Amino acid sequence: MIIDSHLHFGNVVRFNLTEEMLLSSMKKYSINFGLVSNIEAIEYDFDRKPVFIINQYGANLKTVQLCKKHPDTLKGLFWIKPVTETLDEKSKELILENKDIFVGFKAHPYHSQLKVTDSRYIPYFEFASIHNLPFAVHTCIDSWSDCRFLHEVALQYPQVKFIAVHMDLRSDYKKAVEYIKNTPNLYGDTTWVNDGKTVEWILQECGMNKIIFGSDAPIDGVDTYASYREMIEYLKKSLTPAQWNMVFANNAKNIFRMLQNKA
Repeated sequence: MIIDSHLHFGNVVRFNLTEEMLLSSMKKYSINFGLVSNIEAIEYDFDRKPVFIINQYGANLKTVQLCKKHPDTLKGLFWIKPVTETLDEKSKELILENKDIFVGFKAHPYHSQLKVTDSRYIPYFEFASIHNLPFAVHTCIDSWSDCRFLHEVALQYPQVKFIAVHMDLRSDYKKAVEYIKNTPNLYGDTTWVNDGKTVEWILQECGMNKIIFGSDAPIDGVDTYASYREMIEYLKKSLTPAQWNMVFANNAKNIFRMLQNKA
């Protein structure tokens, strides 16, 4: 079994990630289950210009609707809009009424142009702490997304499990690995860390229980997973079956509390 912790759908800026594209990609590359979020919730585009497609509630309602259509394949991450909105009562109700669908939050500091250390994230982190919901957070070596910011937040909210998506995109991963290794509630995902030897090194440094598989599919179309094929095959050979299952399925089940679900 393979669980992809990092899937998307939606139509915004340069991306039109359709339901059909997502499901076709998963089927083509034998991805059994995934966690999906709606990219229409971004707040700024790649030119740092404000974007409004739909409000936070509406974007995540679409996630609910998509997951309800495919309960044996998808669960949702609630994409937050900390700059233009906050966690209002309507959004809280949407999450709590759909506990079987929302297994965590998604934050994208780059597309919100806001470090996770900013006080505007606090309502989300406090809610996550109360309701035992993990937080998947985009990390990259830019002004908003550096993993050290996420490390600081993880120390402030030890009850919340945080996932450093990309483990500092465009870096050598060394700093992110140190943060993940030394912070009990901080984990990493493999999105665009698609070299088998590099992932193997990260696993040796951080521990087999600290890393989950993620892809960003179908961000590059139906064949996004082609970029990960060699990495997956390399790890199948270099890891024991139990270790491989941890990285590609069981760690995600544990972090996102899906042990009782079909995933």
